[in-house]
Amino acid sequence: MMIKFTQLVICVVTAAALSGCVTQNFEDGKTPVVENDANSKEIAMTRIQLGLGYLKIGNTAQAKLNLEKAKRVAPKLVAVHTAFAHYYETVGEAELATTAYQQALSIDDADADTLNNFGVFLCRQDKYDEAEQQFLKAIAVPSYILVAKSYENLALCQLEGERYIKAEQYLEKAILHSPSSASTLLQMVRLQYAKGDYKSAQANFSRFEKATRRFNPNALALAYKVYEKQHNRRIAKNYAAMLVKMFPNSYEAQQYILNGLAKIEADELAEKYQTVVNGVDKKAKKRVVVLSPKKTNDEIITKKAVVKSTEKVKSAKTNVAKIKQPTTKKTLLSEVNKTQETAKKLVAEKQIKPAEKKIATSTDNSGQKMLTIPIHIVKKGDSMFSISKKYNIHMKAIMRWNNIKKSKILRIGDVIYLDDPRKAAKS
Repeated sequence: MMIKFTQLVICVVTAAALSGCVTQNFEDGKTPVVENDANSKEIAMTRIQLGLGYLKIGNTAQAKLNLEKAKRVAPKLVAVHTAFAHYYETVGEAELATTAYQQALSIDDADADTLNNFGVFLCRQDKYDEAEQQFLKAIAVPSYILVAKSYENLALCQLEGERYIKAEQYLEKAILHSPSSASTLLQMVRLQYAKGDYKSAQANFSRFEKATRRFNPNALALAYKVYEKQHNRRIAKNYAAMLVKMFPNSYEAQQYILNGLAKIEADELAEKYQTVVNGVDKKAKKRVVVLSPKKTNDEIITKKAVVKSTEKVKSAKTNVAKIKQPTTKKTLLSEVNKTQETAKKLVAEKQIKPAEKKIATSTDNSGQKMLTIPIHIVKKGDSMFSISKKYNIHMKAIMRWNNIKKSKILRIGDVIYLDDPRKAAKS
């Protein structure tokens, strides 16, 4: 789905400036060996640094070796067990990671960083209620200074669990604790866009702009959609121009050129929001069983006779309609659709090259040609504007001939008529 946990802030253990003198040598040129005249805690922290460094580059064997050495030196150090938890999660051992977090908290149950990290881990395991408890415990620690980040993590976790009311409440708390947090403000814009509250989303995006010095394609695409939904196309186009100019190779820029950003990631969240509120599916309605009174044999016989009579009438009407069916817009569109299928087959068989102006024809049952229409096959980078410019045909005319609305997404291989199918049919 929808939420990527790269945005969750996990406090990986790092060692501050150590007071002892530390040097590194390498046995066989591979294994780091620490020579340290400091106390056991400092030695363990150095080993943890080495272990996490190896884990980051994918050398899990050396990572575990250094963490085991840290554990032997300082078995009661919380950082040792949280580092092990991070290691086990990385190698896919969820149960061992849980045990490591529990061991760390058994040593110090008020370690806010551990509580926050445990919450992140549980959320990744889809254990949303348990994760919420750990985040709230971390926030409740008086000396904890990363309260805003934990609230943001908590909100992201609730979004993952499709609990939108709670997610908004926790984002509001995160903003109160850190009013200039760009990441939190952008998440709030995203959620308010999904709710359809475009005015609030616009206000929070303005705050986001003031709080950040760097834009990204996702933020600019979201801004475009917020203003476009309010029919403020002038400002929307300004953000679109920034997107294309600053990030021309981004996915969002390419989608804007192709289909005007008809659907972004926040639109997927909006679709879910329409059907799910706080984890309860609105569409899941209770089944209602209606008991009808027993019918007599006479009533049953009469009903069967009526049904049979109705079916005969419908059948007769259908046969008459087939005989006297005139050429209507509906039947013409049916022929157009057949022509599109024929054109797509020609493209698939490489008889028509994409983006070339060709003539598509179809025949009726007697084998006579009915439609003779110039077409364009959509290729990568095409848009309605570029097609109209290429063939010097007004864009609105092309959209009218092909029954295309502004929200229509062009896809590679689509057939676009370059003339009116009705006019071609008459010929």
